[in-house]
Amino acid sequence: MKRILLITLLSAGLAGCTVYYSKPGMSTADFDRDKQYCREIAEEQVARKHTRICDEIDLCLVSKKGWKRE
Repeated sequence: MKRILLITLLSAGLAGCTVYYSKPGMSTADFDRDKQYCREIAEEQVARKHTRICDEIDLCLVSKKGWKRE
């Protein structure tokens, strides 16, 4: 029973980080490059601010790189 609860909670937590992005005229390769850049920035921010890495990546993609959430 505890194992099922743990799996359910982990799945729900991971699902919260799933977001789709778009930016007119940009390719998947462009997104991958921007996401990698934002991941590097996010790793520094997470250590400093104690936030979730997916939230920091999202903030970077939207505010610094101009991607829009779908």
